[in-house]
Amino acid sequence: MEILKYIEEKSELVNKKMEEFFPQDAKGIPLLRESMRYSLFAGGKRLRPVLCILGYELGGGENVNEILPQACSLEMIHTFTLIHDDLPAMDNDDFRRGKPTNHRVYGEAMAILAGDALFIEAIGLFLKGPLPAEVKVRMLSELVDALGVDGVIGGQVLDIRAEGKVHTERLVENIHLRKTARFIESSLVIGAIGAGASKQVVVGFRLVGRKLGLLFQIVDDILDETAEDEELGKKAKKDRERGKCTYPSVLGLERSYEIARNLVKEIKTDADQLLGEKSELLKELADYFLYRRK
Repeated sequence: MEILKYIEEKSELVNKKMEEFFPQDAKGIPLLRESMRYSLFAGGKRLRPVLCILGYELGGGENVNEILPQACSLEMIHTFTLIHDDLPAMDNDDFRRGKPTNHRVYGEAMAILAGDALFIEAIGLFLKGPLPAEVKVRMLSELVDALGVDGVIGGQVLDIRAEGKVHTERLVENIHLRKTARFIESSLVIGAIGAGASKQVVVGFRLVGRKLGLLFQIVDDILDETAEDEELGKKAKKDRERGKCTYPSVLGLERSYEIARNLVKEIKTDADQLLGEKSELLKELADYFLYRRK
């Protein structure tokens, strides 16, 4: 699949630029910077920055360097969410990406502060680069909407409050749309805005991005039930133990697979209508999300 090569190439570019944007020897408290970098460079597919770059290029952008500050800042923000999500007060995980979680290495207080600092530094980086100021304001507004009280943070609240309670399909969809899908959606949209894409294209990317995000999380739920610890890089079947509101817990594995496959079909149809001959990478991305194993 061409998308595998694309993800590999763009993630390598993002890793290289993040080293430039957030080097080991820059100013700041050394222990804090070490804790931040421990999680930031712990691995991962760099999915959100890759989606940002993809949205930029499919939206008509011609110089990828224009969007790299924003793309890299998305990964810093994603890392902040992972550090905090792993905390004992949240999901209480011991491993992330095959390594001990940040609070297991540096303690809870330092992990909280490392996450906070990553978010703050990410906003500073987001505002850098050659794109016009008014474009950055539009992109930043998109990001704030995706992360705030009706986005990632709001979704986390719903997720925590739902533990051990009676779950419904509507509830699990509400959680996943906020906690995961909105950020994935906004990554694609931010890239398109940075490229100066038309309103129609931005709206189309929003629709496709939201479905991609929901697909990603449904498959994540399925993998938690079916994969082994080594595949996931963290403890499997943790969702069931904590009474999490997931698609398999509400609808079972077979129905969850069916919903995921239907989303893939919808994404491919939407991508064709939006991009025509240029839709192949988006369609391959949907298949990649469906068949991934970690």
